[in-house]
Parts: sequence; C-alpha cells; structure tokens
Amino acid sequence: MIPILYDKAETTFINNGLGRLSDVISCVVTEERNGILECDFEYPVDGTNYNLITVGRIIGVSTCESTLSRPTFKRTAITEENGVKLTDEAGAVFTVTSTGTAPEYAIQPFDIVSFTRPINGVVTFHCVHISYRQSYLTVTGSNINSIADAFTLLKTAQPNNPFTYSTDKESTGYLSAANGIPKTVKSLLGGEEGSILDTYGGEYEWDKFNVILHASRGMKRDFSIRYGVNMIDYNEELDIQGTYSSCVPYWTNGTNTIVGDRQVSTGSTITGRGECVPLDVSSYFESQPTKAQVEAMGISVMNDTSPNLPVQTIHVEFVRLQDMGYEGLEDLLECRLCDTVKVVFPAYNTSSDFKIVKTVWNVLEDKYDSMELGDLSITLSEALGITKK
Repeated sequence: MIPILYDKAETTFINNGLGRLSDVISCVVTEERNGILECDFEYPVDGTNYNLITVGRIIGVSTCESTLSRPTFKRTAITEENGVKLTDEAGAVFTVTSTGTAPEYAIQPFDIVSFTRPINGVVTFHCVHISYRQSYLTVTGSNINSIADAFTLLKTAQPNNPFTYSTDKESTGYLSAANGIPKTVKSLLGGEEGSILDTYGGEYEWDKFNVILHASRGMKRDFSIRYGVNMIDYNEELDIQGTYSSCVPYWTNGTNTIVGDRQVSTGSTITGRGECVPLDVSSYFESQPTKAQVEAMGISVMNDTSPNLPVQTIHVEFVRLQDMGYEGLEDLLECRLCDTVKVVFPAYNTSSDFKIVKTVWNVLEDKYDSMELGDLSITLSEALGITKK
C-alpha cells in the first residue's frame, strides 16, 4: 500500500488524512512478540507531500497483522469532493472528511519520532507505533491482585488515557510492579520485573488505541520448513551455561530474610551434576511468606522456566512455498506473528514446533521481507533467526 500521512491529533484513521506519500522509496514494519513495533521509511526531499512530513505527525501503513486480520474499508462511492460515504465490513456508515479515496487496507498508525537527512536528498524517517505513547502516561497504584484490576488501574493514568485494554485471560496474582510508586503505563504492561506480562503471562497485540493481551495470540499452522523442500541453510548451536536443576529459594524485604531448603526440579541438567543456584522469589509475594511457601515458590518457578534445559539456537534460511509459485496455499499465506510452524531436519533428528517471534513486513510490496522463529520453550531474547530469501 501507499503510506498515508496524518496530523498528530488524528484518532480515527479512516481517511486519507493529509495525503498519500506516493513517492516513498522504501517502507518496512518490524514487530517482535511482546516487543518492538516500529516503522522506517525513506522519502526524497522533492517527493509529493514531503514538506508535510514532520516529526510528531503520524504515518498510517499496513502491517502483516492489520492487513490480514482487521476489516478493510469498502468504498461505496468515488468522488473528488469531501463527503465520500464509506461502510465497514459490518455495514456501518461513516463519512470521509478529506478529499480522495479510502484506504485499501486496514492500517496501523505510527508516530514519526526522528529522521536522518543525508546529502543525497533521501531522508530516512523512524516511527513507533502509537501504543508507545503509553510511555508518557503515568499511573500510581498498589494492592493489585488480578489482571482485571490491573487494567482498571491503567485507565486512571494521567493526564488522560485514550487506550482501551482487553484480554481473554482471567488470571489472578499480586502485581508487584504496582507498589505505590508512580510508573508509566508501558512499564506496567511489560517493561519491568513484576509487570502485567511477568505476572499474568500472555502475548500482546497492539491495534491502534486498543491493547489486547491474548493467552495465545497465534495459532498452529500447517506449514513446515523441511530439508530438501524449502530449507536453504541450517545451523544449530547448544549452550549449557546457566542451566541448573536445583535451587535454594529465599525471600527478603531488606530487613528480614527467609531461606528455604534446597529444592530439586524433576529434570536433571545435561551434565547430570545437579547444579544448584540461589533463587530470589521475593517479588512473588505481597507480604512475608512462610518457609514452606518460599520453598513451594522455588519449585513453581523452576517448573515454569525449565532452567535445566540448555539454550538451543537454530538458524534456518528458507524459501516460503507461496513465493515459489504454488497456488491454493492460503494457510501458508496467513502465517503471522505468534503463529507456530514446524522445522524438520531428519539428519539432525530435528522436528520441533517453533513460534514466529519477529516479522519484517514490506509495506510497499505487501509481503514479508523476513521472519524469525523461536523455540516455544525459550524466551524472545534467545530466539532463533529465520531469513526468507
């Protein structure tokens, strides 16, 4: 699609705003699972509407997620005057207030936050999703014991919180990050220890001013990366540093400390030596626990994090079958962030499910430039890299 430029105060994103950026040279959107959602585009200084592009304004673009899963707008009349009527997929009618045609795609808005202007006359602009504005909303609260209460707290942020929050989870638990000290909404969502993401888990989806926390955002796709079919290169690494199978859990508030007995997980480490580490479980309790509670939490943390498993990193280079001219593979075309696919390499006895943890979407070509897959048992920072040729 051709990106659309909006004024910084725009909130609906249902029209052509200040105009289309028809001379854009490149435009990509990078999104990570529970991580960044950012856009970069290049524009010539002599391009149409270049003089309107300023830091603080908004660019509206398609992303792999918004294009495929969000309703697009149907154009019911074509005119060069204001007042073009549009309907969404549900049939609701609204009116365009600017001259031009409707967007062909559902879009996501990104704030233009910086630019680089080199001597060659092509300016590079860096943009962040509008959800980043939550880094500048401040909220103060404490004694939060459920995800519902946490989202209610976020709506009280100052100076005014335009975002909405929803989830399919019904999780309970003490939100230790809400400790009575002023915090940004973004940090409480997932920017620090004891945040909503740490406490209740899940996978975020950012849709304009809507924040959605899914128990599982993606779905399992019938798509495999296979040696001899669509796999070009494969490289596997294994690192046992940091693995352990037992711990000595403890709780402390700076004045009092409770130390539990050594706790052993059900699985042994790859070395079989039964490595033991100290494990601070203080953030999991609202008030001082008993020794038995500290020990139980130590086992719980080890069960949730599987520290006995080594870090496995697999780099796979592959060709998506739909890019090879295959027809009728709609399921493959819809693979997106947080979906699960399979990597199969018989020679190394590898046949495992991996989650798509990062995508780079080419806005101008309406396709992925690259995808990264991550082992379902490891964290995003340990994700493995996947590149599409």
